[in-house]
Amino acid sequence: MSGNRERLLAVARGDEKADLVLKRANVLDVFTGRVEKADIAFCDGLIAGLGEYRGRREEDASRGIAAPAFIEAHIHVESSMLAPREFARAVTPHGTGTAVCDPHEIANVLGAAGIRWMLEAAEGLPVELLFMFPSCVPASDFETSGARLEAEDARPFLAEKRILGLAEVMNFPGAALGFRPLMDKMELFEGRPVDGHAPGLSGPM
Repeated sequence: MSGNRERLLAVARGDEKADLVLKRANVLDVFTGRVEKADIAFCDGLIAGLGEYRGRREEDASRGIAAPAFIEAHIHVESSMLAPREFARAVTPHGTGTAVCDPHEIANVLGAAGIRWMLEAAEGLPVELLFMFPSCVPASDFETSGARLEAEDARPFLAEKRILGLAEVMNFPGAALGFRPLMDKMELFEGRPVDGHAPGLSGPM
């Protein structure tokens, strides 16, 4: 980014032509709810500015609405019964650009191999699929789904940039009582997001 900053700023100021300008776009301001007319200037794959711009290539965008993509903050892609590529095909036309996935179901069946498969299957899609590491595999000690993930199983995934943190900790009694295997997982993801999961929880436990 640093090498392109000067050119990006020159395009933003209008001193240099943009690579691409979407002319007369209807831009949705998600903070005010208003739609405003503006050119959208692009430089090196980034939006350089909104306003009046000239471009090496110009396209008329007056017939649509330009809006930021939706971010799905928590989803189990496997629950849709679709592989990541087909999931992307289904949600992209509705404006979803990113989804934060908890691959809990596939991990319960295949363990770490299932998570690795999801990461590989999510590459090169029009939707950015990010992941949280499943916290409770199995969901309870009464499960017989086939896999078990402990803190040491999560350690190799810490270097994967698409693994953001620890997914919904549904074992809320274990969290409240300091259950050591669960604490090990939470401590492993120290400084990263850790999702909670305790509907209706109240009292000191």
